[in-house]
Amino acid sequence: MKKIKFILAALISILPLNGLRVFGYRLLGYKIHGVPRIGFGTIIAVDEAIIEPCKIGPLNLFAGPIKVHIHRGATILNRNEFICGNWVLLEEYKDRHYGRSLEVCEDALIAYRHYFDLCGSLTLGERSKIGGVDSQFWTHGAGVKERDIKIGADCYLGSAVRFSPGSSITDNVIVAMGSVVSGEMSESHTLIGGVPAKVIKSNFDWKDRDAR
Repeated sequence: MKKIKFILAALISILPLNGLRVFGYRLLGYKIHGVPRIGFGTIIAVDEAIIEPCKIGPLNLFAGPIKVHIHRGATILNRNEFICGNWVLLEEYKDRHYGRSLEVCEDALIAYRHYFDLCGSLTLGERSKIGGVDSQFWTHGAGVKERDIKIGADCYLGSAVRFSPGSSITDNVIVAMGSVVSGEMSESHTLIGGVPAKVIKSNFDWKDRDAR
């Protein structure tokens, strides 16, 4: 059944008009409000999806036994991967309580070629931006119990950052390019960076032009 759903989603993704793609995904049972923009070649083959008026660029992949909620005004650009392997459904893993969800909140942005492992849950807060390219977000690993990743509101993440399972940042945080975030970063209005990431500047507003 899952293979059939993936094949149908792949066929829907190459329909020539946005309206046809939206209609096709509605037929797969997804809750689609209004007429979001779903780019050519974007495959959505998941358990459940709520898609509000938003922009999803071409050649994205949403695949696996996950729940997806993309809020109003969110933007996902090109060639991102949102993946959960079907192995999480095996009997031997049922007591692990994998969250298997993605929430992209209002007016958030995901740029290009980022990878999201969604065995756990990942939340991208309102107006936050995952910029640049080639960042990775991991929600499972050997011996890991805390899996979920949470990114607060009004954050900016530079290129090639890594978030380990169970990591989080609060509101109004900028993450420097190439940083590795592990664990909970509880201080807001900061610049963080490094391997592992730590606070470089406090009381920092990345949206203030004088701070750039």
